[in-house]
This record gives sequence, C-alpha cells and structure tokens, in this order.
Amino acid sequence: MRKQDMFAPTVPLEERVFGQFIINQVAKHADRNYLSFADQKWTFSEFFRDSQNLARGLNALGVGSQQPVIVLMHNSPEFMIAYWALSFLNAIVVPVNTSLKGDTLAYVLQDVGARAVFADAALLGNLAMVQKELLASIDVLVVVGENKNTKQPLPVKKCLSYEEVSHMGSVGETICAPAKFDDIHLIPYTSGTTGPSKGVLVPYAQTFQTSLTCIESVGMRSDDIIYAPLPLFHGMSRSMGALPALILGAHVHLVPRFSGTSFWQDVTDVKATVGVTIFTIPPTLKARPPSALDRAHKLRVMFNGHHDPVFEERFGVQLVEAFAMTETGIVLHSKWPERREGSSGRIGQDWEAQVVDEMDRPLPVGEVGELVVRPKQPSIMMKGYLNKPAETAVSLKNLWFHTGDYLRADSDGFYYFDGRKKERIRSRGENISAYEVEAIVMQQPDVVECAVVAYPAGDGEDDVRLVAVMKENSTLDEAALAARIDSMLPKFMLPRYIEFRAILPKTLSGKVEKFRIVDTALQAGHWDRRDVAA
Repeated sequence: MRKQDMFAPTVPLEERVFGQFIINQVAKHADRNYLSFADQKWTFSEFFRDSQNLARGLNALGVGSQQPVIVLMHNSPEFMIAYWALSFLNAIVVPVNTSLKGDTLAYVLQDVGARAVFADAALLGNLAMVQKELLASIDVLVVVGENKNTKQPLPVKKCLSYEEVSHMGSVGETICAPAKFDDIHLIPYTSGTTGPSKGVLVPYAQTFQTSLTCIESVGMRSDDIIYAPLPLFHGMSRSMGALPALILGAHVHLVPRFSGTSFWQDVTDVKATVGVTIFTIPPTLKARPPSALDRAHKLRVMFNGHHDPVFEERFGVQLVEAFAMTETGIVLHSKWPERREGSSGRIGQDWEAQVVDEMDRPLPVGEVGELVVRPKQPSIMMKGYLNKPAETAVSLKNLWFHTGDYLRADSDGFYYFDGRKKERIRSRGENISAYEVEAIVMQQPDVVECAVVAYPAGDGEDDVRLVAVMKENSTLDEAALAARIDSMLPKFMLPRYIEFRAILPKTLSGKVEKFRIVDTALQAGHWDRRDVAA
C-alpha cells in the first residue's frame, strides 16, 4: 500500500450530518463520477440535482424532519437518490428487506408508524398482502418503476410515481433541513430470537463511523471504483460502498444482485478496484473453474472476507475482515498489513471491548466468552430498539452492549470469532428471527408446537431448521407443511430442514430448550429443501 492509503479521512462529530455534508462534497467533486448502474452514470452534481428535486417534492407532500419513511426497493440509482433526498429533509430512512411480505412486512409498517413509503412497482404485491386497514394509514406511496397494478390500486391515501414527485420539486432553492449528529438517521430491522424483529435506532454519527472505519480498514482512496453487488437495504453496499464513495469523492458501481458467474467479468468491465462482499462470496468464487478473468481485473481488495491465502494468490486480491453489527457498526477490524490469520481484528480506537462469562465477568486471554463493547464517543452506537425499552435494557446490561456472539482474544488484542449464541440464525448474510418463522408455522392448524433453530451451513453461516409437533390425526407431511408456509415467508426465512417429533425438549416450566435441539443431529427421514430442488 502507498503511504496515502494508510490515512482515512476524519469527520468531526458536529459535521456528521448527511444533508449539509453532501452539499459540501458536491461542491468539491461536482464533475466527478459518483454512481453508475448498468450503462448509466451520474456525476456528483447530477446526483445532487436529482435528489434535490425529489427532496423538494417530498417536502411538498409533507415529509419532514425525523419522520420515518419506508424504503422497499431493490438495488437501483433511485434507492440512493431517495436516500440522499431523505437526508436533505432530515427524515429517517427505514430500509426494508425486499423479501418481506404479508405479516412480516405489516409488522415493520405498524412498528415504525410510517406515513410515507417508497416501493418498487415490482414489490407492490408484497404490500398488497398487508391488511387494508394498515395500508389506509399510509399518507403517500411513491412507486418506482412502471406500475402494472393500476386496475387494483392499493388503499393508501395518495399514490404517486417517482417521476411525479421529482417533477413537483424540479424548480426551487436548495433544501437542507437543520440536523444534529445524534438525530436518528436509519431504522434498519434486525432479527429477534424470542420476539419479533427489532428496529434499531441508528444516529447519523454511527453511520459515518461505520463508513470511516471501512475506509480505514480497506485503504480506500478517492480514485477507487467500488463494486457493490449486495442489497442496499442492508448495510454493506450502502455503508461500505455508496457512503465511502461520498465521503472520499470516489465512484461506486451498483449492480442488481451478486452473481458468481458474472462477478469477474463485471469488475473487469467497470475497472473496479474495491469489492464489497460478505463471507460466503470468496468461497463461491473460488469454487468456480479457473478462468482468464481470474487476473484480468483491477480489483485489489475485497471487504468483508475471511483470510484465505489460496484465494488471494489465485485472484491477486486482498481480503479484509471485520466484525460488525447493525447496533454498533464496525467494532473489530485491522488494516490489511496488520491482519492476523483467523482474526476479526482488534477493537477500534473509539471502542472498548471485553470477553465475558454469563455473569459479565471478564475472562482471561484465550478463553471463549461473549463479546461486549461500548463506545468512547457519543452517538456512534444505536440509541436503542424502537418501541422496545425492555430489550434495549437487556442488550445494555451492566453498561456494555451485549453482541450475543462468542469470541476469544489473544495477548496482542486480536479477537477470534467462535460462534453465535445457539438461538441466533444467520443465513447468507441475513439475520433471521426464529420467532417470526415460528409465528407463521403456528398459523397452520395441524401444528401443535414448533421450534426454529440454526443448523450449521459452513463459513459461519446457518441453514434454518424447523422441528414441529403435529396433531395426532394430521395427514400433513413435511413437504406439504413446507408448501403451506412458503407463500407466507420471505425466501431467506424458508426452512431448509423440516422434521416432525412427538415432543420438544422443555424445562420444568414448559419452555422449549432450543439448545438441546441444536445439539442433536438431524433425524432420519427429515425433509431437505435441496433434495426437492435437485
């Protein structure tokens, strides 16, 4: 790495407000390319123009400061234009997984109390599955893309196209609402184990902290082209791709989704130098046959990926690893020259960390326990869980944020991941609420009770395992149960394994002991979704 790569930009807390920050960056980098998608490109000034038009239109519709706005959209330039526009209004962005539908989507709409929603036209069917009474509470629905469902419009108060709203604000002065670094910027939703998903109250300062730490870890610079193939409704392509590009005056290239078959061709075509990934992507790429494209690209680094010398030698790409959560952003990381094999890195300079036992007592070096962290700077961590004071208090027990993940530390302060708590499920980059899957399964009249747990899938990922007790006279088999719940659940929540049992292990008080299920092998005769797909 060159000397300049070792220094990340600094943004004082008071300046960590996106509206004014964007205005300042556009003034510095007006004619530089900011974002590209397919064969389209926007300079900083062009992106500013489009997002200001949208912001003025939204303002005319009553969208204002600290008002939550649902964003139910696939990867697109319009997603980030809406993100910028809402930042200019100091509105709260609520990015929603595009797989949510029916009850899982209704829960988020009701929990956040959003009166404004952005939705891709292709996802209006997801909204149509929500109760009409809840949809009727939405003041304005902004539809992005061609709406082919005009014959059966949703029962919202007002439905406008993205173009109509942008046109409403196409003339006017620059809009930028006053905001503070500790104002809520995002409410992403993360999974629960014993309850519904939780809305995380993320202030501006936390979002900046995450992006700045990513820039430092990767050694990003202003001449980088960042390839971002992951969903914008998650943090990776957004906070580790589009926002670092904004902070640096760099260029981010978005694609609709990750594809193992086209990845190297894509990064070669766009001359990408940095790749945004999750842990499962490097093994997927490595499993493909060797190709001339393996070294034809300009990619120098990928974030986030486990240490893999074979991958790095074959593709000529550095893999940088870190540990992050929705509630905290990145807390463990190491720059590539300082990394240690198998480690998630060391604690960031603005954080404290301990590995503790079940009573929150610090453990000696080398022993495995739960990682707890706390910030040294204000507002660089979540303010809590939306509408969930009890869950917030539990997560911050003894003045430490409890990650729910098990790690160990070595004598040099490097931390090593050792597995999640046994009720946590993480599949292909998604945190899954066992409670929400169980709630759908329990709607089936043949099911007496059930438990949803993780089953190891390799590379630190899980598959979803459903264990159910059926009524004595039920004729429903595992495949039929799967067929019934598939239409009611997002794809990423669908159980891979289903098995029927006569009873579930329980405590004396009647609580299901999920850890006993986790610790047992799959039963003979279990149903496996992949067998059906094959």
